Amino acid sequence: MQQRFAQRVALVTGGAQGIGRATCQRLAREGACVAVADVNQQTGAAAAEELRNQGLAAEYVPLDVRDEASIARAVATVVDRWQRIDVLVNNASVFVFAGVDATQEQWDEILQVNVRGMALVAKHVVPVMQRQGRGAIVNLGSISSFIAQPGFLTYNTTKAAVTGLTRCMALDLAGDGIRVNAVCPGTVWTPIVERLTREQGLDRQAADRHADWGGKHMLGRLADAEEVAAAIAFLASDDASFITAECLMVDGGYIAQ
Repeated sequence: MQQRFAQRVALVTGGAQGIGRATCQRLAREGACVAVADVNQQTGAAAAEELRNQGLAAEYVPLDVRDEASIARAVATVVDRWQRIDVLVNNASVFVFAGVDATQEQWDEILQVNVRGMALVAKHVVPVMQRQGRGAIVNLGSISSFIAQPGFLTYNTTKAAVTGLTRCMALDLAGDGIRVNAVCPGTVWTPIVERLTREQGLDRQAADRHADWGGKHMLGRLADAEEVAAAIAFLASDDASFITAECLMVDGGYIAQ
């Protein structure tokens, strides 16, 4: 595999599982030193250890994006360890699905993680990138950034906010040599999707064929986390050197139908 991230350092929030874990694996295989940042110590440490067992450079870094002090400590830990941060993948998110009757507690939970947390992690990483004179930030959006879905008011609102956050950050940071983009996946076979489909009696093959799951996509299946990680790696790499403020759909044609 090509080494697009040799001598570079990547911080991936929510790196313990799903898209985050696949992204850590992809960036590490391409030469990056990877900070697996996650609120879950057990799964985060296991993800980092898995990479080290493959001879790759990775460390688990405790990070709760709801807590700015935790963010500051995590960024300081990464800089102390590797002296720089070249790539930030803002992946940490929660899934709170509610409509107009959502409670204040539900709104607080999802906004704290999916919007405010993303902004605060960038706040603490950007000065490091500014000192370096370059950097790449990839935020996790969704098909839900662009479409209406029944009962998803809370989640879709936060993912729509990610598109605005991405574009405004890209504009503000372009002069510092920092590119900011987002990937917007369709439905991805992650632990939460696996749990939801299994509650309906569906395994992966059945979920791919089901009209409400894989059938929503032109390609007739769900995405693998590794496919989203590949798009993240592209946007974070020099192959995307003239791409910023972009929201790249990785949705198997979902929203084009």
